[in-house]
Parts: sequence; C-alpha cells; structure tokens
Amino acid sequence: MKHYLLYCQLALLWSFNAKAQFTSGAEGFYISAGTSVAIDGLTFQPTATFSIQNNTLTISPAALPGSPPSITRVYTFDAPITFAGRLGQFYLASELNGNTETMLQVAYQNSKPVTTAGSVVNTTSHYIYNDLIAPATFSAVTAAQPGALPVTLLEFTAKKEASAAALNWSTTYELNSDYFDLQHSSDAKDWNTISRITAANQSSGLKNYGFSHGSPSAGANYYRLKMVDKDQSYAYSTIRALYFEQPYQVSLYPNPTSEKVRISMEHWENMAAVKLLNVKGNTLFETHKKPLSTEINMKDFPAGQYVVQIQLNDGSTAAIKVIKQ
Repeated sequence: MKHYLLYCQLALLWSFNAKAQFTSGAEGFYISAGTSVAIDGLTFQPTATFSIQNNTLTISPAALPGSPPSITRVYTFDAPITFAGRLGQFYLASELNGNTETMLQVAYQNSKPVTTAGSVVNTTSHYIYNDLIAPATFSAVTAAQPGALPVTLLEFTAKKEASAAALNWSTTYELNSDYFDLQHSSDAKDWNTISRITAANQSSGLKNYGFSHGSPSAGANYYRLKMVDKDQSYAYSTIRALYFEQPYQVSLYPNPTSEKVRISMEHWENMAAVKLLNVKGNTLFETHKKPLSTEINMKDFPAGQYVVQIQLNDGSTAAIKVIKQ
C-alpha cells in the first residue's frame, strides 16, 4: 500500500543530533504535485508527483566543505533522490557557521557540491528555499554562502529578436572565474551546452556578456548559465524561458476528439517522429517508423489534455495541445 503525504512534520526542528530521523520502506511515501511537506525541517513542494522509497534521512551538524563552509545543518539521504520543485529548509541562527544569513543559497551535493542562485531567505523564521525548475539529483541538502562562487551574477536575460534568442548577462564581481556554459533545453530537464564563453577571471567591476542562439526550437526554449570556477566548482543561474512559434503549418483534427486525432502538415516527408504525451510529460504513444501514421488513436485514454509532439528531420520540434473528451 502506498502512503501519500499530504502534510508531514515528523520531528521537531531543534533535534540537531538525531540520526535516522525519517525512514521510508519499500512502499515509500508519495507527495502529490503542489503539496507542501516538511520532514524534520526539510521542505518539499514538488511540481510533479514525488516519491521517497527505501531511503533514510539523517541530520548532521557536520558542514559541507567550502569557503566558507555550509551551515551546520546538513540533511543526508543514504541513496540519491531526484527532485524538481520548491526545496527548502529551516535552520537556527546558531547554525550559520560564519555565513552571512542574507547571502545564503540552497546548496545540495551528489557527486559534486552545487550552490544554487536566486534562493529566498526569511531571516525572521530562519528559512530558505529555491525553486528548482529542472530536476536535480542529490544525496545531501544544506545552505551555504556563495563565497566560493566563480562570479556574482547581476542579471541574466533572454529576449526574442526575430527568430533568434538574445541572451545577455552581467557580473559585478569575478574571482578565479573560468568560463560560462550557456545551456539550452526544450523541456527544462535535458540540457545541452550551446556555447562556452571565457570569463574575466578577475574583476571587481561591471562585466557584460552576450550570445545569440540562432536556432531555437519551435515551442518552449529554456536557457540557463553554468558558471564555472578555475577549480571546476560551479553554480547555475536562474532559468529563463522563451517561446517560438513553429515555422511550418501543422494542425490536429478533430480537436477536441473522442477517438482518433489526425495530423495535417505540409511536407510530411520532413517528419521524423510523432509522440503523444500526457500533462506529466510521460510518453503514451511514439512512432519513428516510416511512413509515419497521420493519426493517433486516443480512444482508450482518459478524458483530459494531452500534447502531440512533432519532430522534424533537422531536430526541431513542435508541441500542439489536444483535448480528449
């Protein structure tokens, strides 16, 4: 039997040295999308159904190394988890460990430590959170001042310029910064580096950088910066999103549909694949075999909203909503 967590506060915040604060068995705990859950002061608000199975969470005062090191409240899972959504934690002022509270960022660790950017800190309740749009895999969560970050990022913007994406960012401080990887994704999950730009290395003034992405995908385009230091430590910027209309005419009919939906598109020979996705992004139907079918049978799927994703031979994609009655 699966256990669904609607709200859970399993231990008091001030239980500093307790071990095995929370253990999930084989059946696991399941958290519904958008539901806020707190486990021993570590908080989750997932953007999709999230589960913790066969895992034990411990709390330790041993800080993660850094300059300065993290706060002395570190949550550790005995097996890594993958999470997307709002991740946060409570802490005490006595756990700051030399960090400036207003400069704290959510930090997590798997194979390497990662300090996020754009965290929100409440210095009254001593609570910090960050919205992880892309799924992150980690085994430890804490908070740390980004004193060892390669750069202090002033802003990162993405704007449409005709059929291109104009990406610009500015820094106000750089110490031993090495380079910026400008990364692109069509789903905010799988990322590809589209450009590597050399950083200033040492700077205490305003530095401006820019890049034009001349071949964005049809539909949603997500961009982020990976800021890398000389010692290969790194941090990510917040994610920016742009939407580009598809450069070709495609339609679905009937829409809404009760059974089959048909795809109409010029130059069908340029089509490489067709997928049907549910609102969670799960693939329900997929075809690559030529000649591709021009229709999808949705008779056995429940009523609701779906997405038909079309991929062309050049790798570009488009997504069209369809309603099943």
